[in-house]
Amino acid sequence: MASIARSIDHRQRRTRGLLLLHPRKKMFYRLLWLGTCLAMTLRLGVLADIQTGSAASGGSNEGRTSVQSGPQEGGPVDAVAGIVAALNQRPVIILGEAHWLRQAGDFYIRLVRDPSFQDTVQDIVVEFASRNNQPLIDRYVGGEDVPMKDVCRIWRDTTKVSSWESPIYGEWLAAIREVNKKLPPTRRLRVLAGDTAVDWNRIRSHSDWAALGDNNISFSDVIIHQVLEKKRRAFVVLGGNHVTKSGDRRGGPNTTTRVESRYPGSTYAVLLYGAQTGWEDRSTEDLLHRPDLNAPTFYQFAGSPLAKSVLAKYTDALLYLGPRESLTETLPTRESLDAAYLKEIERRSMIEWGDLRGLKILFGRN
Repeated sequence: MASIARSIDHRQRRTRGLLLLHPRKKMFYRLLWLGTCLAMTLRLGVLADIQTGSAASGGSNEGRTSVQSGPQEGGPVDAVAGIVAALNQRPVIILGEAHWLRQAGDFYIRLVRDPSFQDTVQDIVVEFASRNNQPLIDRYVGGEDVPMKDVCRIWRDTTKVSSWESPIYGEWLAAIREVNKKLPPTRRLRVLAGDTAVDWNRIRSHSDWAALGDNNISFSDVIIHQVLEKKRRAFVVLGGNHVTKSGDRRGGPNTTTRVESRYPGSTYAVLLYGAQTGWEDRSTEDLLHRPDLNAPTFYQFAGSPLAKSVLAKYTDALLYLGPRESLTETLPTRESLDAAYLKEIERRSMIEWGDLRGLKILFGRN
């Protein structure tokens, strides 16, 4: 099971490859899996008893949002309908993406254009923008005229060098902007920058960059203070390592576990099928490759044949965007990156990694 956690490395492993276990380890992991399922079942039963008892006694839980379970029916449903149903039950849906995927970008646009989504959610929290650029985001998605050189700063001036140059993120922001133009001001979608605030003009060394800290702290802070405390609902998109219910790949706290520690039961985790998860449970893959399963599909584990699968420890549902071999990355063109910015990427790359990895991320894939 540790092999699954290690595979969810959204910054250094933008890959569609799958992680397979060595045959001699299968028996060990099967036993570990059975123990985990039993523990999770017992824990869920206890939590259900606590919640039922609290409701019956009329007791309050100050400072915490009261939420119900996720969508009641397990198994595959239309992806937009599944996410909307989950949002109607829990205030925060956190999608763990594999970055730069064309199919994911197309789905995000379809989602925000859907009236049922617009009626359900108020906020969209993203990893590809830092909090210092929140006023710029508000102006842009609010419909103001913003020069494109300034718009680009939204995804370029983040704590992670070269991580968001894929066109899918700019296209998504543009789609939200267009949607908001047709909505009354009180119903417009707000995009919340989740990444730690950063001023690259003041970052001169790796120690300066390291002092920015774990951006899970910033993501969870935005969700807690801007969404849950204000009793709003949010669709959140982060890399998979920030989202898994078991914590990050090293066993430490991530965004989901941090939010859950403050608002238990408030989050619903979704991972992209075939993009960053290991698949030693072949029954899962077989179910998701049925001929009648059309992408995009939302597959909830609870109440489905996958309720006791290994992956249920890590996520509440899968977002199926097609067979894993069909998933494709969308890269930036060289023409979209001017010489001055490329020079700045070199500087930032040397600060973050001590090499020119930032350029390799952009151009080293071909």
